[in-house]
Amino acid sequence: MFPFLLRRRIEDQNNSLPGNVDYGNFKQVLTKAPCQSEIVLPSSGRRRHAFTLVEVLIVLALLGVISGSVIGWYAGNHRGLIEKLTNQRNAQEIVSIGVCATMGGAEFVVPDDKAATVRELVAGTVGQTGIWKGKIFRLANLDPEALTGALEFVKFDGEVLLYEPAGGQP
Repeated sequence: MFPFLLRRRIEDQNNSLPGNVDYGNFKQVLTKAPCQSEIVLPSSGRRRHAFTLVEVLIVLALLGVISGSVIGWYAGNHRGLIEKLTNQRNAQEIVSIGVCATMGGAEFVVPDDKAATVRELVAGTVGQTGIWKGKIFRLANLDPEALTGALEFVKFDGEVLLYEPAGGQP
């Protein structure tokens, strides 16, 4: 017989017989019993180098939670500093308008009362001398509620308002 026919006959015998059988010169074709099958998934033969969409979404969610808590902590710890800087800036504005009004001869100073003097500037006062004659000096953009914090940084020296960066002024 021809060798390929003999091989086919041996393969047919192997399909019907479980286990390993020696067939001489011919290769064993069947190594396992037909009922013992393996599940083989198709593979491209290379490793995967990308993240799945679920992994990316989980990382983004974690970053969002962490950044939200850090921003809240940061804002909470620096709220006092921001309030102090805002009050200092408002005090600088009060003193600069007060000095200009004093140079213009405006009558806005209430003796020994810093708060009443600043309220006069909020209401507005008119210059009386020199190039300031007829000009209005007014703190238009300053809320009356912001005055209490700003007055801590304003010093009243005679009839002149001065800025005190350290604060603590009564």
